[in-house]
Amino acid sequence: MAFVSYPNKIKSFFSLIRLNKPIGFLLLMWPSWFALADTKTLDNNLLKWYIIFFIGAFLMRSAGCIINDIIDINLDRNIIRTLNRPLVTKEISLLEGYIFLALLLVLSFYILIQFKITTIFIGLCSIPLIIIYPYMKRITYWPQLFLGISFSWGIIMVSFEFLEYLSLNNFILFIACIFWTLAYDTVYAYQDINDDIKNKIFSTAVLFRESGKKYVFTFYSIFLLLLSFISFRNNGSFISFLVIIMILFTILVFLNKWEINSTTSSNKFFKENNIFGLICFLYLLVF
Repeated sequence: MAFVSYPNKIKSFFSLIRLNKPIGFLLLMWPSWFALADTKTLDNNLLKWYIIFFIGAFLMRSAGCIINDIIDINLDRNIIRTLNRPLVTKEISLLEGYIFLALLLVLSFYILIQFKITTIFIGLCSIPLIIIYPYMKRITYWPQLFLGISFSWGIIMVSFEFLEYLSLNNFILFIACIFWTLAYDTVYAYQDINDDIKNKIFSTAVLFRESGKKYVFTFYSIFLLLLSFISFRNNGSFISFLVIIMILFTILVFLNKWEINSTTSSNKFFKENNIFGLICFLYLLVF
């Protein structure tokens, strides 16, 4: 009987870190990859850094999921989308959750010490952001803003690792990615809007209500315009502006198809941000 339950336990740990939903760690990865794509460096080991940020994003997003679930365990019981999470159903105990979290943080620290001392310090500064983020939806309509700061933190690390200061390009990219996070996480929040209102949980979706499309398109627009500005600073090419206009038009078409009152539609559009991230990454590589 113990042998039968063992695979189920492993599945529960995988579920705890959302291994079946890789979109989360990919969205955490893209900002750092954007910064690497924009980095003009003589470092011949750039591929190594892409791999390091890929692994680091996976580990930190996994750790973040556990932190979020521990803090939100009582709230998750009241939300349809989250009521079957392993800590809520007690498939995994809190002690097991803490042990797994510790393991992930140790592995994350091993990744972190591959960087320069200054970058290590900057990386450690992101931990308070990860911890306070779950509390934000209890006190502000803008938890997506705090998520955006956390998810864009890798840009600052890239800048200090390769340039030893925060360049103007990377600062603009940091702000841009915050707006991108505001866009896709607002879409994500519409999945839970009814449960959130019932349980007095705040989000940009709850704040915007039926005006969500307008605000989300605005956030995407600011993100893409800042991206095009970075590109223009690099090469002075007006072609990059035309490409951005094309991408922005595509976003507008997709947003018109998004049904903000549909959980399925919101989830689908949210997941498509991974493809959007890939397109933006290739844009920064080319321009």
